This record gives sequence, structure tokens and C-alpha cells, in this order.
Amino acid sequence: MSTMKVKWKQTLVSYSFVLPYLSLAALFSILPMILIVCLSFTQGSLLNLKAMEWIGFDNFLKVFSNANIYLRGFLNTLLYIAIIIPLGQFVSLLLAFLIRRKSRTNAVFETVFFMPLIISMVAGGVIFAYVLSQNGPLNYLLMTIGLPAVDWFGNPFMAKLAVCILEIWKGATFFTFIYVAALRGIPSEYSDAAKIDGCSWWQEIWRITLPMIKNAILLNVVMTTIFIGQIFDSIFILTNGGPVRGSESVVFFIYRVTLLDDRIGIGAAMSLIFMAFILLISLIQMRTLRSDTEY
Repeated sequence: MSTMKVKWKQTLVSYSFVLPYLSLAALFSILPMILIVCLSFTQGSLLNLKAMEWIGFDNFLKVFSNANIYLRGFLNTLLYIAIIIPLGQFVSLLLAFLIRRKSRTNAVFETVFFMPLIISMVAGGVIFAYVLSQNGPLNYLLMTIGLPAVDWFGNPFMAKLAVCILEIWKGATFFTFIYVAALRGIPSEYSDAAKIDGCSWWQEIWRITLPMIKNAILLNVVMTTIFIGQIFDSIFILTNGGPVRGSESVVFFIYRVTLLDDRIGIGAAMSLIFMAFILLISLIQMRTLRSDTEY
């Protein structure tokens, strides 16, 4: 068999292993993206796709000309990102530092910390809705110690804060284990050398540990930005966009415009615009946090 035939055979065998994934990616990612791009240039109803009318860039022009209508969802999403990313990463790092040493005790905590990850967002949202309700356990505890009850779902800011708490509780676990893997990959010799040189606990963390897990921090921050940019289910379960649409995100607003108002072209155009915005933020984060040093 010629060398060329052997190379072609090896190439075909290699691609056969990734073919199932590529097929699913094409069906559930690439094809929907192409459809969204096509729909963004049309006007019509989801109930009658055959009557869709090609209108060019009119949908994008409508979005930008009526930007004040969509601004609330955009600002709410930015607020979610601004709150959840720093607090979520801080909680994840704190938990990771607590359980980074391998021991039987930490193995138990790892199991406990893993629990929110395997609980569905629906179940978690229902639990939080009960705990934060007007007559729920949290308000009962606050009144017991002499503090006033909090109307979590009657105030727009408190409603957004409740969504942030749910997202941090649900997502911090995932990022914790990424940080744990990164921390356990740091050779112990670095810590020993720092102690010999007289470094304090804080100096060791700030000057040695954090720089050595910078790539893990970058990964988690970018992933959190992408996840929170798509925030929907926690809002739908906890607040349904209320009160007075005060907790709506961009994705929730797109859902309302596309499915409830039946303006699929506008919704598709908004999706592409916001996708470009999230991509821009992610690129800025990668450029800012990227480390050229490999440890």
C-alpha cells in the first residue's frame, strides 16, 4: 500500500472518532446559527414560516433606532455580569483553597460542594423561591433576630439580587473544581521555598499561587461571562422578569419578543447583536487576563 493511501486511511480513521460530535454540533449549533442569521433578515410569524418576507437589514435598524426599549434588558445583563463574576469567582476560589489538600475530610466537603451542580436549575429555583418568599424561612429568621423582612420579589433590585444569589450558588461549584485542579497542580516546592524566604500567607497567595493559576482564572471568567450573558432559566423560575420587567435579561427579552410577541426577525437580530457584544467582552477579558508564561 502506498504512503499516500496509508495517510488517507489514518486521516479517515481519525475523523471517524470525532464524526459523532461533529454531527451533533452541526445539528444543534451550526444549523441553528445559520437559521438565526437568515431569520434576522426576514419579517413574519413563527406560525407561518412560508410567508416570511425578506426585508434586508431593517430588523437591525429597528433595534438600533429603538435602543431605549431594549436598554433595560441590556443594562440588567451587565449588572448580572458585574455582580456574579467577581462574587462567584471569589466564592469559588475560597472554597477551592479550603479543599485543595487531599484528605478524607476534604473528600466529604467535595461531595457536599458538588451537590448544587447535580441539582437542576428548576429544582434549585423552586427551593430559592420558597426560601426567599415573603413568608419564607429567611424572612422568618430575619424577623426572629429583630430585622425587617425583605421583599425579594417586590423590588426590582432585590429581585435581581435574588437571581444573582441563585446563579452563584448553582455555578460556583463547577468553577471550584477547576480551581482545585489548578491548585493541586502547583508543585509543593514553591510553597516550601516561599516559607523559607519568609513570605506571609497573603504574599504566597498573591505573588505565587494566583499567578500560577492565572490561566484557570481566565477560563472561569470567560466561561462565566458567556453563561451569565445567556442567563434565562433562573429569571424565568424566580421572577418571570418582574417586578415590572425589572429583572429581565437580554435573553429573556429576546424570548418575550420572539415567542410572546411573535416578532421572530427582531428577536433573531437582537440575538446576533448581543452575541457580538458577548464575544467582544470575552476577547477583552482574554487579552487582559491572558498569561504568556506557562508553569
